[in-house]
Amino acid sequence: MKTIEFEIRRESIEKRIFTTSAYTARAREAMGTPPAIAERMTVTADDTALLHPLMDDCVNEVVTIIAHYHPGSNVEFLNDGYKFTIKVPENFPTDNDKNLKQSIESNIACRTLQSWYTDVKPDETAITAAKIQNDAATLHSLLTQRERPLN
Repeated sequence: MKTIEFEIRRESIEKRIFTTSAYTARAREAMGTPPAIAERMTVTADDTALLHPLMDDCVNEVVTIIAHYHPGSNVEFLNDGYKFTIKVPENFPTDNDKNLKQSIESNIACRTLQSWYTDVKPDETAITAAKIQNDAATLHSLLTQRERPLN
């Protein structure tokens, strides 16, 4: 077994959430949703007090997924982010670390955004459902990759 460790900053996840929610709100507005309603879909820095507990819950969800494939993996909650420790087999591709980190960050951001929509605009939660499924499939693919022997 080998260990992969990396940190993901809350700020990075927040940035993804802010950007995605703003694009979603603008798209809804372009489809005829009144601007005042579309604006409620946009997550801003003022919403971080609501966002952080949702983000923590989603980090736990993602770690549960990771631990299903790689038992012994965990996350440490830091003041400004999360430190992931993932136990992988020796034949886990060494160049997968960056992609795995990006996939986990994307997964957390999307799940958090869906949780936020559930709280503030429940009729829009389906927006992120397909993205969550796609992100989960990508994460599954990355977690199950192995290098082949060079025989």
